[in-house]
Amino acid sequence: MKAANRQLTEWDAELNQLHERNGDLGLKVQMLEQELKEARRDREANKNSVPTVAEFPEPADLLNRLRARRKTTKAVRADIDVILGLLAEKYD
Repeated sequence: MKAANRQLTEWDAELNQLHERNGDLGLKVQMLEQELKEARRDREANKNSVPTVAEFPEPADLLNRLRARRKTTKAVRADIDVILGLLAEKYD
């Protein structure tokens, strides 16, 4: 009988240790889930605050618009291509 009581006491102590450990693990999981939620929220905020890449019109369209405003312009399509390239480098 004493041996059975001793065995039950040992099992009870072991069970208590397992409950404590599982409780600690549960708390750790909750903390990690909260960190994940915050990281996702921060990621969305960062994604929304990042400037979008500028999209430029076609060089030929720009040249036609320029010629419509300045009839005597000496600019050619190659000039417009270079300007757009410089602008694209700035926004990359």
